[in-house]
Amino acid sequence: DTLYTSIDANVQAIVEKKIKEFSDAYSNNARPGLGAEEIAVIIMNPNNGEIIAMANYPSFDLNNPRDLSAYYTAEQIEAMTDDDKLAALNKIWRNYCISDTYEPGSTAKPFTIASALEEGKIASSMQFTCDGFEHVGGWNIKCHKKSGHGVISIQQSLAYSCNDAMMQTVVAEGKDVFVDYQSRFGFGSKTRIDLPGEESCENLVKDATMGDADLATNSFGQNFNTTMIQLAAGFSSVINGGYYYQPHVVKKITAASGGTVETTDCTPIRQTISKTTSEKIRSYLFETVQNGTGKSAKVPGYSMGGKTGTAEKIPRDDVSYLVSFIGFAPVENPELLIYCIIDEPNVDDQP
Repeated sequence: DTLYTSIDANVQAIVEKKIKEFSDAYSNNARPGLGAEEIAVIIMNPNNGEIIAMANYPSFDLNNPRDLSAYYTAEQIEAMTDDDKLAALNKIWRNYCISDTYEPGSTAKPFTIASALEEGKIASSMQFTCDGFEHVGGWNIKCHKKSGHGVISIQQSLAYSCNDAMMQTVVAEGKDVFVDYQSRFGFGSKTRIDLPGEESCENLVKDATMGDADLATNSFGQNFNTTMIQLAAGFSSVINGGYYYQPHVVKKITAASGGTVETTDCTPIRQTISKTTSEKIRSYLFETVQNGTGKSAKVPGYSMGGKTGTAEKIPRDDVSYLVSFIGFAPVENPELLIYCIIDEPNVDDQP
């Protein structure tokens, strides 16, 4: 049989080249050949779930899959036990985009706003007052801007990535609604992508046991895990008019005779939000790239939107972060979604 995939060879090559260039630029003696613990990118069509490119680094040579010399010195390899080598190989053999979990950080905020808008728990005209923290469940949970953002709109809450505004939003929304929409967006369950080794992330706190602090931190993407493919698929529904598609890499399979054995069904699985809410979120994320935290991602000549993410890793020691950006273009009718993660970049100031 012949397998036809949605992968664009040119785009895939560009992604792999850019990841390698970044990793080489930021590698050091402690991490030879590695600019971060992990670098990964997914590019997909948000309107049908087709994966256009998917890559992560460190990776491996398909013709020499047991070669660790790109990431370890000869002395380091010599000192490894068999178990050490196996662990190192398993790390480079894994498909980070679907097999590894992490706390997403602020890329989760558009989901929080979208669900609250959809249910009428907040209105487009609403304003928040950010004083730098919220006292929740016995904790002072801080915004990244500790002095506070002051009075801001919903649009600005995403553009400036305000934690305080997200916590106020989920108080209005409530646990039941928040958890219901987490499920609708696909968090906590496999996407069923047609690739092996997908992780489900079945660690989400359900509403029956969710504490106030859990709800508050979940609202801005901390204290729950996801995978890249989960978040990319859910985010696609937020920007494409509200339709959730199953992500996939196989378009069709044909037999040697030329007949079609199988064709991938690209009909939406469910509707997560309305077209109206989706349009609002796209406009807010356009502002995020124009004047907010995503300004450095702006590409001249393109109408685009997106959201930055900075997740503080456990232990919460203000040292290790997973940084990310998810963007789309054009804003009016998204045709392309790009999601990039850099886990613990080799720089002094990771955030």
